[in-house]
Amino acid sequence: MKARSPTHTLAVLALVSFVMLLGVGIVVPMLPSYAQGLGATATQIGLIFAAFSLSRTLLTPVIGALADRSELKGLMIAGLAGYAVLSLAYAGADTPAQLIMIRLLHGMASAFVIPLAMSYAATIAGEGQEGVYMGSLNMALFFGMGAGPLIGGLLTDGLGPASAFYALAALSSLALGLAVILLPPLRRERPKGGEGTLKGILKSRELLGLLLFRTINALGSGNLMAFIPILARRSGLSTTAIGVLITTNIFVTGSLQRPFGRLVTPANTIRMILIGSGLSIAALASLPLASGFMVYLALGCLMGLGGAISMPAASVLVLEHGRALGMSATMGIFDASMGLGMILGPLASGVIMDYLGIEYVFYLGGLVSALGMCVFMTLAGQRPAVGGILKGGGVSPKRRGP
Repeated sequence: MKARSPTHTLAVLALVSFVMLLGVGIVVPMLPSYAQGLGATATQIGLIFAAFSLSRTLLTPVIGALADRSELKGLMIAGLAGYAVLSLAYAGADTPAQLIMIRLLHGMASAFVIPLAMSYAATIAGEGQEGVYMGSLNMALFFGMGAGPLIGGLLTDGLGPASAFYALAALSSLALGLAVILLPPLRRERPKGGEGTLKGILKSRELLGLLLFRTINALGSGNLMAFIPILARRSGLSTTAIGVLITTNIFVTGSLQRPFGRLVTPANTIRMILIGSGLSIAALASLPLASGFMVYLALGCLMGLGGAISMPAASVLVLEHGRALGMSATMGIFDASMGLGMILGPLASGVIMDYLGIEYVFYLGGLVSALGMCVFMTLAGQRPAVGGILKGGGVSPKRRGP
């Protein structure tokens, strides 16, 4: 049985992405303790987590360029198959070095899946439906990411750490089966004009600004889920309360992706990115001033709302340029730009915490993210006052395309 319409194909892509991220999230809560049981040092645990992002970030642009010359379904199936097989390898690891190698390979397999699913959704989106399609896929990703750690914790506590790896393998296999049976083949035509993607990006100030903003934003705030528990625990919050905070933040962002995606138009993408990012930055920098669960919860919801406003618009902006430069390659570079920030962010935040204190992780993270937003505004040709942004001004009708 094959997908019969773009809407049906989108539903399949969302389901595959949800199942994949659910499986990934299941492993996260127990991986540090599992690595410690194998004798891993703190540095090795850091490498175990960084290895996944590193290999994924390096490979994603390459896979994206390959996908613009190949059939998307076949590449996604190859990645899902590799993901399922590698999931079983975790349970057989005997040393931290083996875990690091497995994570490197797993990151490589992931480069074939989520970025290509985004390219798939962007390709089938009709004119005027881009925001809804990208918002729907983002919503599935966030729901899977939010539910995974909760399920993983329950499985590990009830059945032991190996159960989380088997669940990851089972869910990866399920995602593989869904893709094989339900996804239709899709091959994109290469954009006419012959410009390479990198050359096109360098010529497009707007897209280059967005990619730099994506990297700087992830560097400033994308890693802070690791530091929010430290800050909240210092304020006396329990582990359960901290879990509720993180889960609420993720689900607020995820549940509002599609509604805000419906609001995205070619005329308001930049405005929505700036408004959403501004809300997230304000909440981020305010976290050290919070006291009590309800204040933390309110700021977490505000951060989630900011992400819900900005992410569909950013995805649509990349989609517009991808139609001219090569959809998969552009989406791949967009994904890799976030990955670069996620690799460097924890290292920088750790140094800041050691030398200045936990509060400055958030203060400087907010400042760095704000600087990234200024870079984006400058390169995109947008320098509106706050009032101008809120009133909807400042977007040039000539903004489309590189």
